[in-house]
Amino acid sequence: MMVRRFWHIWQNRLALGLIALFVFVAAAAPLLAPQPDPANPSYFKVVSQDFRRDPEPPSDENILGTVPQITNLPMFGFIPGQDASYRWDVYFTLIWGTRSALRFGLLVTLATAVLGITLGAISGYAGGWIGGLIMRVSDAFLAFPPIAAIWLIRRLFFQQIHNPFMLPELLRPWELLLARWQIDPVMIALILFSWMPYARLLNSAISQLKTTEFAQAAKAIGATHPRILFRHLLPNALAPAIVLAARDVGGVVIMASAFIFIGIGGNVAWGVILVTSRDYVIGLGGNPFAYWWTFMPVTLALILFSIGWNLLGDGLNTMLNPRTKRRRSP
Repeated sequence: MMVRRFWHIWQNRLALGLIALFVFVAAAAPLLAPQPDPANPSYFKVVSQDFRRDPEPPSDENILGTVPQITNLPMFGFIPGQDASYRWDVYFTLIWGTRSALRFGLLVTLATAVLGITLGAISGYAGGWIGGLIMRVSDAFLAFPPIAAIWLIRRLFFQQIHNPFMLPELLRPWELLLARWQIDPVMIALILFSWMPYARLLNSAISQLKTTEFAQAAKAIGATHPRILFRHLLPNALAPAIVLAARDVGGVVIMASAFIFIGIGGNVAWGVILVTSRDYVIGLGGNPFAYWWTFMPVTLALILFSIGWNLLGDGLNTMLNPRTKRRRSP
């Protein structure tokens, strides 16, 4: 019944269609854009080398054109004086960047949700000074901006922001390990400083549910506290967190791309392409579409990616929210 009601709303069908499209592109990337060197896969493909700095328009060889490679930017680990004449294929990064976006969004959201749900459930069930302490820590983290968190994590644990082009010999042991797992300071900071909304939702829901009759009955028959919390209370309190997580997948990818664009760093491939295109958004004569292929395909991909996950969150909210169910019932 709930699935039928979910599928009946056209926005939900659109959301699933968009997400399915990105999943298909990510899965079929080796067929849609074969790697030039399968032994060393990359999100970027070098297609030419010359001394011109202007992007090449779409052609038969590069159907979405090319952009010049970023050079001499410390946030990307390039060595001063490195050759600046390589070009990247926009279509190749658009296709393989789908894997990067899905991986980043799903991994950050899953880790954030698990951390926030666990802390929120414990604080709501335990109450007292334990619950109060967790909520005060949550308030402290809310007051700390993610940009400052990225800077702090970078200064404490990284000699420079990890990126897809960092030379392995320049990394320290823990940096090399995180680089192999494709984990960077942006990902760590987003996980550590985004769990608070989940904790607050679960704290409120568990605090209310633990006083209900079924929770008291489970306690009366001798059920242990972990069983009451994780078997009886948590499944009934997860709906708001699931909705929030669905909306966050697109949001964290947009945020990571924005961090890359403003120079903080990161390794979301779409964000890197946007950095290369920022000098060409306004083309010759002030024409914003003179070099449209450098920024428009990736920008549209980011917008559709975010819309798909946000619509999915709205659809899940409609399906799982009891107030919505009662309002829609005849």
